[in-house]
Amino acid sequence: MSRVIKKISLICLMIICVSFFFFGVFFERPKNVVKDQSPVKNQPTFVWGHETLNVSLSEKSTIKVNEATQKKAQKNDLPTVKKSIKNNEDKLWNKQLTSNDLIWRLQRQRTHYQGLNRYKVKFLGTINQQHSPHDLLCQLKQRVNMTTLKTSDLPENVSSWSQYLPNKDIHEAVGKLKRCAVVSSAASMKGSKLGEEIDSHDAVLRFNAAPTKGYETDVGSKTTFRLINSQIVTQKEFKFLENSIYKDVVLILWDPAPYKADVYQWFKKPEYKFGEPYQKYQVANPGQLFYIMKPQSLWQIWNIIQENAPERIHPNPPSSGTIGILWMMNICDEVNVYEFLPSSRQSDQCYYFRKYSDTACTYGAYHPLIYEKNLIGKLNQGPEDDIYKKGKITLPGLKNIECSMG
Repeated sequence: MSRVIKKISLICLMIICVSFFFFGVFFERPKNVVKDQSPVKNQPTFVWGHETLNVSLSEKSTIKVNEATQKKAQKNDLPTVKKSIKNNEDKLWNKQLTSNDLIWRLQRQRTHYQGLNRYKVKFLGTINQQHSPHDLLCQLKQRVNMTTLKTSDLPENVSSWSQYLPNKDIHEAVGKLKRCAVVSSAASMKGSKLGEEIDSHDAVLRFNAAPTKGYETDVGSKTTFRLINSQIVTQKEFKFLENSIYKDVVLILWDPAPYKADVYQWFKKPEYKFGEPYQKYQVANPGQLFYIMKPQSLWQIWNIIQENAPERIHPNPPSSGTIGILWMMNICDEVNVYEFLPSSRQSDQCYYFRKYSDTACTYGAYHPLIYEKNLIGKLNQGPEDDIYKKGKITLPGLKNIECSMG
């Protein structure tokens, strides 16, 4: 009898084990697998905020899946960006936002990029240094070398397109300007009626494919500089060689390199192969100034952002917005930036010229945008009321900042 009971028990145990096995195979929810998201041919592109972003097919799917979760979190008042109240007005940007202030999806994106570390970032400095605004300005002046490639920066005959590089750095060609404007592509520019004020500046910088035609009342019509990323010149959808929006301005192109790569290493393997379209454009427009940033500048900016952030940030390059602001601070006496820090017109819509909504455009997913805005906001020398009403911050030119040599 005991033998029969043992056999029955053994059979039951085997049935239970087999059941668990098949349940796991057919019903268990698969775990997310992090894949390399390096740029691939025909990769879809999102334009987020001031710049075109690298977004792989797998990440695009993740974003779509999480949209419902994001809306539910916002509806249920789950963690989102905090707002402080002062003088009965919502202050739309807390100068020290952290990842804890982000909605769940953007927190997850930050964690994903930290694990991916596409650019092999090895930061050895100290975070949360809490420098004063003046010390920050001196750090940006002394440690960030905003320069562009010249023909002499590369070995002779390394590429057919390198011969079209300018013989002078952008600073030598442009000289020093007085009052300059940096105009965001943010949707909150719409309805601002800032066009006349923007056009009153000596020089105006805009980003990528942001248009002025039809939006002059809000964004102005003057364009002196246009900062573009390498996707703009390499992806057919932007029609770089044909579109008149890129003509009659000074073009500045940037393309990210690995954290420790030198110019020649990056030149041999850029993230996007911009060399051929760069050459074609220069041949077709020989009198136009067209510069390419040295990629080390991006990581010099990033290091300062990381040092002054309260936590580890995304190991990805800073946004076009921050890069453009630093450019103008290097060549202008005063820089007025519009809607980099959001005004009372802030919305989840990403840009003033196209309907697409995502909170990442304001708070960042690929770029460490909240930390960039924390730092730039700390440097503001204009009235705080300008931020609320106009989305405007006023920054000094770096050449006029007096710093100790120690």
